[in-house]
Amino acid sequence: MDFNITGKELGFFYSPEYNRTFNICWDISTSGVVKLNDRHSFKAGFALGSAGTVADIKGFAGGETALSVNIPLYIGFAYNYNSMPEYKYNTHSLPLMFSYKGKRVGTVLGINSRFSSFSGESTVFEPILIASVYVFLFKTDILQFKVEAANSNDFTYGNLGAYFLKLNNTFNLLKQLSLVNEIELHQSGSIALASNFYGVVYRGGVRFLW
Repeated sequence: MDFNITGKELGFFYSPEYNRTFNICWDISTSGVVKLNDRHSFKAGFALGSAGTVADIKGFAGGETALSVNIPLYIGFAYNYNSMPEYKYNTHSLPLMFSYKGKRVGTVLGINSRFSSFSGESTVFEPILIASVYVFLFKTDILQFKVEAANSNDFTYGNLGAYFLKLNNTFNLLKQLSLVNEIELHQSGSIALASNFYGVVYRGGVRFLW
């Protein structure tokens, strides 16, 4: 089979955060995507920051492929790593995801196999459901507004009750350059929206495509 690179993307972001547990947090991150034949994609990213007064390290790598059906269905698999070295806290996540990516609406459903350890204690294994849905409120070639509810993103895979609500704005300055602005409200508790406010994040950055 012939594989041709049909898209490349590289992004740089800064994310200040107010968190009820750690107060002020922040991170700087970079991530990239390579697409093959407009059907397969491979991505990776790394983030370094602070959760309160301790260092916070995050990273991921994974890929997805379009299924051979008449609707935009995809299957993806990834590896995700989160660590706070000062607390000897480490999580290794292996999410398997199925996604539908429509022009206006999309959703993800999957299972995450998470292995966690804290302060040198024995590793704990947890299977956790992954769920998300997004809707484009406005979408043109230049400007996009999207709302999303999920319990995971590339850098973090949380419990089902620890979800976030996100508003994303993407402004395409040029064909190869976009500005990205996101506001995330983090919640924790039940999945019936009867939850407590946990934190708010702003994520701003640039994305290059070629």
